Amino acid sequence: TIAQTCHQGFLALDSVGVNNSNSVVAEDSINFTDKRLSLPIVGRTDLHFKIQSKKTPLVFNSSEQSDEASSSKDAPFLSDQLVILELKTAWQKPGKQKKSGDRSFSSARLPSQPNINHLQQLAFYCFALEKRSSVSPYLIYLTADDFIIYTEKNCTDLEPKNLKNYYEQLVSNC
Repeated sequence: TIAQTCHQGFLALDSVGVNNSNSVVAEDSINFTDKRLSLPIVGRTDLHFKIQSKKTPLVFNSSEQSDEASSSKDAPFLSDQLVILELKTAWQKPGKQKKSGDRSFSSARLPSQPNINHLQQLAFYCFALEKRSSVSPYLIYLTADDFIIYTEKNCTDLEPKNLKNYYEQLVSNC
């Protein structure tokens, strides 16, 4: 079901406007030091981009391909609204082995609400990147058959005040 899940991912990316950006940064290394911690928190965003008003050719950067993408503050964006997008997948689970030796698989299900660990991860990216522009967090769950997109418009957990709480939880855990 990998190919079908990837297809759902492309459909989800199209629906959030990735095609309207002239620059998409993938796997950007985020290294952020909170003054309350001795060591930095390090992560990699799945994607972040700024939606452009005019359609221009898409430039896709990954930190492995471009020095520009490895430092988020140098990424070439034009508008002031940064979309930070985190992708998560749900997979089929194997059932019991049949007498024939075959296995059945249960259907992968989309979550009815975001996972707290995923919310803390996205909150970290938003907090670390918000210094240079306002941010819009997107948490996308994919299966082979469908996708669901959580934003601050349909999920109160992604509202700024709640993201701050999730960030504080992450720092406390660290």
